[in-house]
Formats: sequence, C-alpha cells, structure tokens
Amino acid sequence: MKSIKKIYSLVIAFVLLIAFAPKVSAQGTYVGLPRFNVTLNGVSVDNSYARYPLIVYKDITYFPMTYNTTRFLGVETNWSEYSGLQINQTGINGKFDFYQTNRKNADVYPVTVPNFKITVNGKTIVNRNEEYPLLVFRDVTYFPMTWRFCVNEFGWKYNFTHQKGLVITSNNNSGGSVPTPKPPENPIDNYKDYSSTIYYNLNYYVIKTNGTNYRLFRESSINKDVKMLSDLEVKSFYQDGNKLYFTSGNSFYSYDMDKGTFDTVISNSNVKDGKIVSNGSQVFYVSASNGELYSKNNVNLNPGAKVETLEKKGNYVLSTFTYDLGVKYKLIVFDKNGMAIYKTEDQTQNAKIEGSNLTYFNVNTMKNETISLNK
Repeated sequence: MKSIKKIYSLVIAFVLLIAFAPKVSAQGTYVGLPRFNVTLNGVSVDNSYARYPLIVYKDITYFPMTYNTTRFLGVETNWSEYSGLQINQTGINGKFDFYQTNRKNADVYPVTVPNFKITVNGKTIVNRNEEYPLLVFRDVTYFPMTWRFCVNEFGWKYNFTHQKGLVITSNNNSGGSVPTPKPPENPIDNYKDYSSTIYYNLNYYVIKTNGTNYRLFRESSINKDVKMLSDLEVKSFYQDGNKLYFTSGNSFYSYDMDKGTFDTVISNSNVKDGKIVSNGSQVFYVSASNGELYSKNNVNLNPGAKVETLEKKGNYVLSTFTYDLGVKYKLIVFDKNGMAIYKTEDQTQNAKIEGSNLTYFNVNTMKNETISLNK
C-alpha cells in the first residue's frame, strides 16, 4: 500500500511540473525559464537575473553544470578532449552561486545539443538517443533533472508541490564552504584541476587551484612530472597554435609551449573581467571603464555599445553587444588583420562560427541566419 501511495505521489509531482512549465518549441531548439519556484538545498534560485539560470526543455527542468553549481549539489565534473564530459556524484561540498547579473533574462532562448562523449557515474550516455539530452546554453552544459538522474544516480531528494514548486536536497550537506584538506608535504599536491585540459607535444596544460590561488601547470604524459609554470594568477586560458593566452591582473600574456617562455602582450591595460582575446597580431578587449570594445591600439570599435560576448572562433573574433537604444551594431566579426568583415544592426542570439560560416538567430526577423565569411 505504501508503494502505491509513493508512486501516486510521484505521478502528481510530475503532472504539476508539466502544468507549471513554460511551453517551448516542439522542434527541440528552444528552452524557457521555470514559472515555478525552485529551491536547492534550502536556497531559493533567482532565475530572472542569473547568468546561468535553470531552464525548461520538453517540460523537464535543466541544471547548469558550472564549477560552483555542481559542487553545491555534491557533483563533480571533469572535461578532456579524449574522455569528454565526466559527471560523478562524489558528495563534495561547494558554495551556492548562479552568477547573478543586473540584466533580466528573456522568456525563451535557443540551445544546442552537444555531441561530445558523456558519462554519468561511469555510465556512457548516448546523448543523441536521449529523450531529454544534455544541452548547451551560453557555452555551459545543462543537465536534465529527471528522476533517473536526480534520484537514481545522484541520490537527491526530489519533490514538487503547487505551494513550494520544485524542491531538491542533495546528501552532501552543502553549506557554502568547502572542507579544508590537511596540508600535504608537497604544496603542489594541494592543487586540483580547475579548467579543461589542453594537450600539446606530449604535455598536458591545465589550471589548478588550491582553493585560494589559481596557477597554470604542465604535466608530462610520459613521466607524469608536474610543474607549476609561474606565480601568475590564471583562471582561464585558450590555445592558438603553439601558444596559450590568458589574463592575469591587468595584463594579457602568452605562453609559448615550444620555447617554454612567457610574453606580455598588453600590460597594465584597462581590461574588464579578463575579457580580452588575440587573433594573429591583433588584440581585442573590453574596457573596464565603459564596457565597450577596443583594439590593441585603444581604438573604440563600436562606440556606445556595451559588449555582451567576446570570443575567438578559428580565424575570427566574434563580438556581440547588448541591445540598447542608439547602439548601431549588435554583432561584429573581425578577421586576423583586425578588419570588421561582417556587421549587423539586428539583435542576435546564439551566434557562433564554424569553419568560415557564421550562424545566429535574428531576433528582428525571427529567423536563423547563415553567413559565409570567406567571400
């Protein structure tokens, strides 16, 4: 009798979830934000202004797999080109952080379905065959909060009611702090992987952290020798050929993986939150004073427009801008010579470059656009 009541309660919970979820495109390319309350480990989630909000796809709530949000629920992730995305329930503790912004989210957004390798607790997930596949939104992987994963794989307590909405409690007792491990004999042993790994010429390059400091490391694939490359504070980096690029403090650096040397690309620059990229000899950065886009020579490339995204894609640099009255261009693509080879005044979403093709969703026309950049 108790089993029947439990099943009946679960059915009611899922019916309520469907009733209160926003309807999204039947094509499976769009998601919405939950229209019900969501509480995780006793903390209410404010989706309206979160950089990585919870989203709803096919009436299922999805969770952003960021560094902080996963650990808050006792889950750890790891990424490599060879193994893909590995998701494991470890019981780790972490702080609650959904990366709040001062910009309100829209009701509907386009998403993509990733095709990289995925494992959950050692089990392979064939994403293309999943009814509720993992999704990518704002360059972050999102995970479906189904009963199969939440309860069976991660051991969370999962409940939905009309009054409280979706309530999930993990078994790691996250209270916002990570336990301090016992100091090891070798300080380097206290550093754990923080970023994705880059493999180049028999070496792995990765950012590691000891909870306070973030450093760039090199590990030999032959003898497993691990070396901290410098004392520079590094939280993100990217590869372009034989060089790694990263921001530390107010300066932008490169590391030559062949020579093992560092070079300062721009020093004491007015860069906002590390938003700077290089493309060949060209450098583009977001000014901390006004949030606008500048070249290495401090030329304003779209006056009056605040940068929303700035990223290097292959041989191009793609920048999108916030939708404000008076702003002329909402998207610009630059080549290796620093020339703006494509601009649009229309508002865009989900812009990306693959090869020499630029694709984006045009909000003004409500159509997907594909632009060839090699004309």
